[in-house]
Amino acid sequence: MTEAEIDALLTRFHNALRIEGPLDVNLASDAALYVSGLHGSRDAVGSLRRDILRTEGGGVFLFTGQSGSGKSTELHRLQRDLRARDCKVYYVDLQEWLNFNEPVSLSSFLVSLLSGWVDQVGTVAAQRTPAERLLTFFTRTRLIPESIKLDAGAGPLKGQIQLAMQTDANFRRSLEANLRRQLSSIVQQAHDFVAELKSDLCPHGEKCVLLADSIEKMAGIGIGESAQAVYDSVQQLFVGDGSALKLPGLHVVYSVSPFLLEQNNQLPAVLGTGAVVTMPSVLVFQRNSSEPDLQGVEAVTELVARRFPPWVDVFTPAQLQRLILNTGGDLRELLRAVRVAINEDIEALPVPEAAVDQALASVRPPKTIPAEHVAWLARLEASHDCELGDKIDARVLQRYLATKHVLVYLNGEPWYAVHPLLRDWVAERAARQAAAPAAAPPAGAT
Repeated sequence: MTEAEIDALLTRFHNALRIEGPLDVNLASDAALYVSGLHGSRDAVGSLRRDILRTEGGGVFLFTGQSGSGKSTELHRLQRDLRARDCKVYYVDLQEWLNFNEPVSLSSFLVSLLSGWVDQVGTVAAQRTPAERLLTFFTRTRLIPESIKLDAGAGPLKGQIQLAMQTDANFRRSLEANLRRQLSSIVQQAHDFVAELKSDLCPHGEKCVLLADSIEKMAGIGIGESAQAVYDSVQQLFVGDGSALKLPGLHVVYSVSPFLLEQNNQLPAVLGTGAVVTMPSVLVFQRNSSEPDLQGVEAVTELVARRFPPWVDVFTPAQLQRLILNTGGDLRELLRAVRVAINEDIEALPVPEAAVDQALASVRPPKTIPAEHVAWLARLEASHDCELGDKIDARVLQRYLATKHVLVYLNGEPWYAVHPLLRDWVAERAARQAAAPAAAPPAGAT
């Protein structure tokens, strides 16, 4: 194969990987790339679909999962399956509306959620457009500061509200202050707006479903005290303000961190939720083990093959399996590693092992880990339990899940593992720490 032919092949591979976002299986082209059974034999989304279809009125449903597991793609599949059963279903990625580096308030969340919903709805046969009705709600409650001039006829609300929500801290503070002054009134009027719009959208009593994605990403984007403040604000939103998130007549699926549930195991009861669905990392290891699960590896191999069938001209099967196992079932990181490998200086195929080495180095979580956390990670890897204690609480675990230092799997009960690219380093570093001599006592001590 000539250099030009190799370059053309790798260019096609690069563009076929589709790492920029989830598959939207509502589109035939994306549906052809979808691989079922990546997360085991139990169809968690099927359980969620049945719960929604059998629940009358409205309901709250919690969808949890580790970033990179394919969760957003599964939400799009849920959207497709429910639409096939005559439901009206709308998908809102809240990362497009909220500033995930800042704590979220109920006011910011409601404005983003309702604006995102209206943006997806577009127009309906009614006396007033959804945008006009939403602006009436904002104006009547004075929730939106008067300094922000909104016009339902000026184009999509997304362009008018989104920038202020993501970049204007004064705007967000004004929202919060306005909500505090009239909390019960604003929540009630928000619920009235939801009920009216739902009635317009579903004149024949169809089910109306709102999928609110990406909330679980909020606690993992910031660092240090900022991340803690964001995490605490999400807890307050669902635990303290949860009743406001139950929207009348609407089935709402909220994508949240699994550790929001672990710290608040009564949350489903408080929200009156039905199904709680967990989307773990893809099962590429046998339970509580670093031994490959060949069925899982084959499923991920099929995922790559559907995107680019001639991958076998680029990687050996052993190289692809190495990439799959060392990214630990994180689909997004696998596809990113594949792209890094094929973008190295490739003169002949299959790609050299050095390119695979470089790709894995690029997706390895950083080794800047405090000593006490190294010891904890070693215990977690030995027991495959979360090993929480006085100094290691669920928020620490959430942080390391967000940074991918720890991965969670679900073969039966959930189990945990240190990222494969850190496994040996953690074991070696923890052993050295344990073997280090205790500090010498101060002079004169007995």
